[in-house]
Amino acid sequence: MELVGRGDPRVCHVGSDDEAAEWVRAGFERADRDVEFVSVADLDTALDRLADTQERVDPRLRSPLVDAEDPFDCVVCTTSGDPPVVDTVAAIRNAHEHLPILCFAEGGSERLAADAITAGVDEYVVADGEDPAGGLATRALELVDEYRIERMQALHRERTRRIAANSPEITTVFSPGGTVTYQNPTVTEVLGYEPGDVDDALPFTRVHPDDWQAVREEFYDAVIDPEYVPQVEFRVQNADGEWRTVEARGRNLLDDPIVRGFVVTTRDITERKERERDLEGYRTLVNNVGDAMYTLDPEGYFTMVNDAFIERTGLDRDFVEGAHVSTFMSEEDILEGTELILELMESDDNWGRFEFTVQNVEGNFNRLEDTVAVLVDDDGNFRGSVGVIREVEG
Repeated sequence: MELVGRGDPRVCHVGSDDEAAEWVRAGFERADRDVEFVSVADLDTALDRLADTQERVDPRLRSPLVDAEDPFDCVVCTTSGDPPVVDTVAAIRNAHEHLPILCFAEGGSERLAADAITAGVDEYVVADGEDPAGGLATRALELVDEYRIERMQALHRERTRRIAANSPEITTVFSPGGTVTYQNPTVTEVLGYEPGDVDDALPFTRVHPDDWQAVREEFYDAVIDPEYVPQVEFRVQNADGEWRTVEARGRNLLDDPIVRGFVVTTRDITERKERERDLEGYRTLVNNVGDAMYTLDPEGYFTMVNDAFIERTGLDRDFVEGAHVSTFMSEEDILEGTELILELMESDDNWGRFEFTVQNVEGNFNRLEDTVAVLVDDDGNFRGSVGVIREVEG
């Protein structure tokens, strides 16, 4: 995408007539703001220079050691000299779709004006009146201002699109009428739908009937109050017909001149909700068991300990839950426990045992027996472990 200038406007004059070039330059020198005026005699050189400046690295990212030009903001072509101005306009327009091009015609005709417009010129200015070069400069700078605003908005949209396209979250933009105006490719990875399949009905018809009302109310509040940031969890059916639990957050950008829509980001939290349900189930179970029990995540961090664990160790629950097993066990004991878990993953056994030594809050060392079971999901993937701890007698 073409870059956009940020400093003083830069004007590229293309034409082999030196007198015409100086006439145009004088018009820009009388403008009410500073303008950098560059004149290029032949078309090939102009095309090379334009290509180099419009597509090079963003000026804010350049090395100060590199000599480089900022992008041009418009092109002025004069009718005298070679090649014919219509050919010049056509060649530049073919290379630069959005760059403003003005034609400054000495003794122009309706035929020339029509041909120039067909070739892609934005403004055809006839060199007559008291100050034709000044009038040309005024109109050129008006086009520059419009061009910069439009291209900055386009760059912003493209930047947002590229970021959203690579986001791990589903990003959807709804128009004021509720239709989908943008859907990033992540929806395919998460839910199995192609972006083109997500029309104005799909996001709503796939929401679980029991969750639809809550979703509707949450996002309706954000339509009424643009400052409100809705967030809601609900179930949605994927392309395979399975129900996935997702969390969606929204932003009301209907008044944003670039977005003009309601932006919703959605992420799949099915596994997290399953872990939370499992954890709650384990917590209910283990708190009714007299032995000390715990659960670990796949990385070896405590996700839960029961009341008996806290009573027997004398440790604070907030300290234990979230801590790594290495806080309490030696490297040798951790290695033995890890080997046991790997054996259980490869065998049909549900439980295994190993012993380890731990120092309690009084500074005494206790020998404990840990009866361990692995936790797996429906696909057999390891999700952690649960253990029952008892003191070794004798």
